[in-house]
Amino acid sequence: MAARNAQIRDWIITGKHVILTDYEHATSDPSASNSGDFDEIDTESDSGDGSSSIISSTASTTSAPMMEKLLASDDDALIPKQAEVDLVFRKGKYLWSQLVTSARSLPAASLSTGLNDPSIILKDVPALPEALPRRGMLVGRPFWHVPGISTDRDDDDQNEDFDLQHLHGARKHFCLSYLTPVECRVSPQVALGNDNASTAPGDGPYPPGLLLLTLCWSYIFSVRFWELQGKQVMYTSHALQPRPNRNIRNRRGRISIHLGASASQGLVRWLCALLAPKPGWSVQGGGHAPWTAFCSGGVEFTIISDEATTFTPNGQAPSSAEAAELLVELGCLYGFDSAQRGDGNHDPLSPIVAGFVAVLALPFYRAMELQPQFLAPTLQLNPTEMRPDLIRQYVADLRYYMTLSMHPMSVGSIIWSIFWQPDVECNVVSPWLSSTLSVLRPLIDSGNLDILVKAFALRRPRVAIWWLGIFLLGSPAISGLILRYLETSEECWGYATMASPDTTVASWTGSPQSFLDEGTSRAYVDLNESVSKADLLRCRYNLRLQDTSSALLAWQPFGVAPKTMIEPGLWPWLEHRSKRTYEHWVWYIKKGEAVARQDVQQGFRKDTGRFVEAVTDCLDVIHLDGMAERSTNANLEPSREATLRMINYCMEDMDGDRDTEVLIIPGARTHPWLKGWRGLEG
Repeated sequence: MAARNAQIRDWIITGKHVILTDYEHATSDPSASNSGDFDEIDTESDSGDGSSSIISSTASTTSAPMMEKLLASDDDALIPKQAEVDLVFRKGKYLWSQLVTSARSLPAASLSTGLNDPSIILKDVPALPEALPRRGMLVGRPFWHVPGISTDRDDDDQNEDFDLQHLHGARKHFCLSYLTPVECRVSPQVALGNDNASTAPGDGPYPPGLLLLTLCWSYIFSVRFWELQGKQVMYTSHALQPRPNRNIRNRRGRISIHLGASASQGLVRWLCALLAPKPGWSVQGGGHAPWTAFCSGGVEFTIISDEATTFTPNGQAPSSAEAAELLVELGCLYGFDSAQRGDGNHDPLSPIVAGFVAVLALPFYRAMELQPQFLAPTLQLNPTEMRPDLIRQYVADLRYYMTLSMHPMSVGSIIWSIFWQPDVECNVVSPWLSSTLSVLRPLIDSGNLDILVKAFALRRPRVAIWWLGIFLLGSPAISGLILRYLETSEECWGYATMASPDTTVASWTGSPQSFLDEGTSRAYVDLNESVSKADLLRCRYNLRLQDTSSALLAWQPFGVAPKTMIEPGLWPWLEHRSKRTYEHWVWYIKKGEAVARQDVQQGFRKDTGRFVEAVTDCLDVIHLDGMAERSTNANLEPSREATLRMINYCMEDMDGDRDTEVLIIPGARTHPWLKGWRGLEG
């Protein structure tokens, strides 16, 4: 293991793939280590800025010249038939080609209808507690209802103690403070930009004033979070001093922000703090919220005001509600219309919404050690009336948005589900991802990420909002992460994947991520029946909801198992067709080392009565006629990894004990896909 880690470090540092061992061993060992669960607490600790390490890693691995290819077989229990491989490849290519064609038909600055409303992601997301601890970790877990079996007891108290239908799920840990803020910079190299230099601001895919609006929302998110902790926010001595509108010489590297005569002194002070090269605002007691950000490099900002403005360092900074009103004033000053509407098929991307969704992705960038990059803002005064109610509503709902946003593993499970397809079985994941890559790689290589995010929006709107925020934050490394995922089903070397599905997050957002989010297909009453392995694993999972020993499986399991080979304790659940349902979320508020109280949150939909149901995913089964296109270049590892994970789960019964006999796979111990895999040892 140490030798392998040293080799990976050498690849990252040098950018060269020098294989120091035999290829067979090098490809089998990582699959075992990557099947484990990711440690959420480590993910959420502060690691500073290390975007260069991610960029070098992805740049050196996206081509993957040494990857073993999937070779089909028409007579094997695990390896798919050539006809199956070809059909899945053709379905994937057809789907993504259709999505890209539709995306190209949308105007440059528009997305599909509905993406100007971020609340579509909130369905049953719980709010943060109204009173948060000031430090450490916040812990919570879901409460599920699993119907389908009665305890057959008359005593109500006994039934309450022996309730097999209401179960707690796995805990999540949320980091409440970081050592450093997120450091942004101005750069001409951004993931999502205006390729045409003659494109007028607002006419291309890049929203005007995105950097400024992102910093505004970063402040509002952070201050609202600190208000929940009972903390005060102050301006610092790093804040800029406003300049009068005279004797300002333009020079390279300086950006002047003209506020005119109508800007309030409060707005001038606020922008002087937001655009400072070091944090111009901070919280008493130190530490930083997950969304705290500043712009450190690339340019120097100058705030120009027609009216003299006094600025006292260390003075009281605005509250989140006051900052929201300042954002409304800023939007009116520059014409940032948050209420734009399209023709019914698409919506213009509101700059206000763009800044909001970019801030949602900041904690994910922090966890991935990516640095946000923005184009230099080009702003012109354009006084316009603007509806303040939308901004106020976003601020009122922040406790829901923050729950999802501040948990990077949850965001990771959402974004990579953009490529998940319900009917794709584990052993044909490779041709599915390969066909997707064949369509999307030309877009990525040519830098047309605006078309890519539109295709994502047409496929899964609730998921695409997160991708939009990630693209708007601008790191060029994002393209490499996508390419590597489509080649290997993991997004980067040397890191545990964030692509594992999360059944809690799927219920929160209303966007399924795996076969586990579906109910069993039917009831298995007859003792001599064969049980679908998908239904078998669903039933077992429902009785082990707190188990975090290994990452979950997203793709559809294949094959069947005789009911007589399945543990009898599971039969009552197999004999009743059922679907697990999410009930609510419980926060555990600690005081010292002990839990002082529990805070039950019902979720956004129940709390507010608001949720946009009419958001459609493009996940239907694809039916194609005619000869399938031959798939000849799919990498083996995605299919092999998904299949091994399926086998691993099949060997674990409802109590977590392992039994290799339930596999019923002839020659499993000598199968080429299982060679070197240690899962059969126990």
